[in-house]
Amino acid sequence: MRTAQPGDQVSVHYVKRSENGGVASSRGRAPLVLTVGTEHRRLPGLATALVGRRAGERIRVLVPAEQAYGLPRPERVRRLSWTRFPKGHELTVGSRVYVAGRNGPRLVRIVAVRDDGVVVDANHPWAGQSVRVEAKIVSILGPLTEPPATTLRLKFPPQEHTPFGI
Repeated sequence: MRTAQPGDQVSVHYVKRSENGGVASSRGRAPLVLTVGTEHRRLPGLATALVGRRAGERIRVLVPAEQAYGLPRPERVRRLSWTRFPKGHELTVGSRVYVAGRNGPRLVRIVAVRDDGVVVDANHPWAGQSVRVEAKIVSILGPLTEPPATTLRLKFPPQEHTPFGI
């Protein structure tokens, strides 16, 4: 039976648990497809653990905070203007809300509500926590034949090459 090798695409069902009791899983959804050897933002730390595994195998990985969602970054806690929030929406400390950002809506946690604005924490909710990832390989789909959609293909105009003189 074939084993997963770097560059193979595999489909997995997973459950991940944070230190504070948070749980996320693929239960009730289609398996997640990822590339072996390439870190996936939803399943950090699993990429190399899949190498040499077979379809049907279960994998358990404890991912340290630094490799999971990183350590909390103080610069991600900042004061935002009231104009960044929907009008009429009550903001309570500890709640999570979406705010308008440069790259679209962003989920943040409300830290403080003040007259001069709202203090938010944009760190990932699991930042600073190790994460337990349990996954079951549903199938090994084989090597990736097309580059991932996130790969940039840059084309540069041809340039004349001048031979070096000796």
